[in-house]
Amino acid sequence: MAKLRERRQLRLSVPASPPPFPHLDHPFAALPSTPPGSPVLAELEMLSVVGRGAGGTVYRARHRRTGAALAVKEMRDDGAALREAGAHLRVAAAAPDHPSVVRLHGVCVGHPVAGNRFVYLVLEYLPEGSLSDVLVRGALPEPAIAGVARCVLRGLSHLHRLGVAHGDVKPSNLLVGHRGEIKIADFGASRVVTGRDEAHHQSPGTWAYMSPEKLHPEGFGGGGGADFSGDVWSLGVVLLECHAGRFPLVAAGERPDWPALVLAVCFAAAPEVPVAASPEFGRFVRRCLEKDWRRRATVEELLGHPFVAGKLSRCERQNEWRTTFQDKTGQVNTSIYGEE
Repeated sequence: MAKLRERRQLRLSVPASPPPFPHLDHPFAALPSTPPGSPVLAELEMLSVVGRGAGGTVYRARHRRTGAALAVKEMRDDGAALREAGAHLRVAAAAPDHPSVVRLHGVCVGHPVAGNRFVYLVLEYLPEGSLSDVLVRGALPEPAIAGVARCVLRGLSHLHRLGVAHGDVKPSNLLVGHRGEIKIADFGASRVVTGRDEAHHQSPGTWAYMSPEKLHPEGFGGGGGADFSGDVWSLGVVLLECHAGRFPLVAAGERPDWPALVLAVCFAAAPEVPVAASPEFGRFVRRCLEKDWRRRATVEELLGHPFVAGKLSRCERQNEWRTTFQDKTGQVNTSIYGEE
C-alpha cells in the first residue's frame, strides 16, 4: 500500500532523462504525465466511443487547438489502471515512437466524477481499426500473414527486451496503421518480469489465446520465461486465425468456452496447420505452438525464420509489396506491409 500511495503522489511521472517524448510538434509531446487538475483534459473533445471492455472505455478524441486525432482510454483510478499506465510509460520511455507499438502521448488523472476518479491514457489514434476488423472479411493470403507476423514480432522483441510480457496478444489488440502496418496495443494484461521472476499482479488476458502453461499452470509449469513464451503462443494462434479466417482451436461453429479451450490447448494434439498452407508457414506456426514453453521458439528465433525473413520476392526486397484489403464499404483503404 505504501508503494501504491507513493506512485499516486508521483502522478505516474517517468524517471527518464532526456524526456521520453521528444517530438515537440505534437500537442502531448511534452506531457509524459499530467497532474490532477491539469487543463489538458479540457483541451480534448471526446467525439465517440470506439471500444469498451473490462479495462475501461476508449474514445476517439480531438485536440481542440490543433485538431489532432487521438484515442483516449478512460480507466477507473485503481491498481489495475496504474499497472497499465506504468507498463505504457516503461515502453514509451525506451522508444516513444516504436513502429510496432501504439504510441503513448500522455497520462492524465481526471477530477472525481460521481465519487470516482479516472486515469486517462492519451494514445495514438489508428482509424483503420484492428486486425479483428480485417478478419471478419475472411482469411488473409500468406504474404499478408507474414507481414502481420513481422510487425508483431518486432513489437514483442521491443517489449521483451524491456522485461514486459504483453499477456494478451489477439486480433483486437493488434491495430492497423495508415500504411497497413500492425501495432501492438492494450497493456491491461501486461506483466513486468524481473530477474528474480517477480511481478505485479496482472489481469489474466483472454482465455482463447492463452498458452497451455497459463491455462493449466500445474501441468505445464511457469516462470518469467513462460510469460514471454506465452506471447509467442498467442501469436501462433492469431496467425492460424489469419490463415483460416476463423478462430482455429475449436471446430467451425463451436463456441470457444473454457472446457473446450482447456481440452484443445492442454490435452488434445497440437493444433493442426491447414493443408493448403505452405511448408514455411507450417513450420513457423508449429514453433509458436509448441506446448512445452521451454521448447517453444523465442521471438528472436522467429524473426530469423524463413517465413518472415527468408525468400522475399523482388517487390518485398524493394519494400514495395503490399496486400490490400477492403473496408466495410468495400473500398480498398489500406495495406499490410512487410517493410521496415
